[in-house]
Amino acid sequence: MAAGAKRAVTQLPSLPPELWDYIFELATHVPYTLIPEIFEKSIFIGSIYNREYHPKLRAALVTKRYLVRVCRQWWHIAIRYLYRAIYIGRARSLISLCNTLEKYAAGKGTVAGAEPLGQWTQRLDVAIRDNPVRQDVDVQYYINLFTRLPNLAIFSIRMLDVPPPTSLSGIFNALRCSASSMRVLDWNTSPHTHEQCAFAELVRSLPRLHTFHCAYQWWSKMHFPTSILSSVNTLVLNRGPHELEKDRLTESDSEQTHITLRKVVFDSFFSVHAWEEFMSSYGTFITSVQILAFRSTTRDINNYLGMVNRLCPHVLQMTILVDVFSCMSFVDSLLPPVEYLGFMSRKFQETRAAYRRLFSNLAIFKDRVPTLRVIQFLDSHNVQCLITRHSQVALHALKHEFAGSNVRILDHEGNPLSERLATV
Repeated sequence: MAAGAKRAVTQLPSLPPELWDYIFELATHVPYTLIPEIFEKSIFIGSIYNREYHPKLRAALVTKRYLVRVCRQWWHIAIRYLYRAIYIGRARSLISLCNTLEKYAAGKGTVAGAEPLGQWTQRLDVAIRDNPVRQDVDVQYYINLFTRLPNLAIFSIRMLDVPPPTSLSGIFNALRCSASSMRVLDWNTSPHTHEQCAFAELVRSLPRLHTFHCAYQWWSKMHFPTSILSSVNTLVLNRGPHELEKDRLTESDSEQTHITLRKVVFDSFFSVHAWEEFMSSYGTFITSVQILAFRSTTRDINNYLGMVNRLCPHVLQMTILVDVFSCMSFVDSLLPPVEYLGFMSRKFQETRAAYRRLFSNLAIFKDRVPTLRVIQFLDSHNVQCLITRHSQVALHALKHEFAGSNVRILDHEGNPLSERLATV
């Protein structure tokens, strides 16, 4: 090829910017990861949600990076999608991101005249997998980062496998830059006992917080900030707000005009007594509960079912997550009058006997809870195992134990299980 030969130029279709914008939206959209769609998955916020959606967010980032590199026109259209949802998996990514945001905020970015990029960010996930070079340097980068994200609505941090920053008070203060826009807070780090008050003040300063997930240890030396229940819809604690004092709850209630709490997640590994006092005051507001029954026994699950039945008279939906289906037995359970029951097992390859027992238990639930309308498998692996290996068990249950029933049994995507079985 001649040295002076010109490089071929790709001619892009001449389309209005609005149409390109719509195309980029379709190409990069990840369902249930932004406001308001994420609220539909609020009860799963935490490790279960992250395990499903973090890989999808990372894959979408790859697509977005390619889009902004095509040409200048596409850069200006697609850059908002690239920075709409940010994922930080390594410490060096934090440093690079902060430097880029600061340059554009100062008007010194690579693309001249571009607006500050941080204004587009609605979601930030921090899942650092490597150790920082210097803790104090990392803290300053976090502070600089949060001050550049004025419209942040979803923040998730998981740093259990590496040491978190030594001091978090500066980070808490920086997060207040997004206080008016923050709707989902998923905080999963080892607690700093001496900074529990600062963390509680941060949570109280988020007036529009909808979904709150954090480790119980943050409240081990102080009262749970019940004042947030005038905005929070979904509460996900690794452990319960243990031994809250009744007069403290009454005092907080007097300062609240209304309670917005509707969904609660319980971890049944810990004693049901950790939630008794709390639910005595707020159970009447609850319409949806989830029982995390990992590492739990049938008795643990039944204790929580009894509490929900006793203290949550308006509950409509319930999900139960177990290690194996054999943990679930409703023979001696006090069952809440729900309309929806969802469940999953972390053991993806269950036995034929396990599925037989599962359907027998579901039939018991159906017979004893006349309000039940929907039963749903929540995990794709459980559905795949049932369809491919134990379809005869499901067909027998639908033909006999659920014959003539008004209860719909759905797969993880909301499709009738009978339709999936018909294709086998």
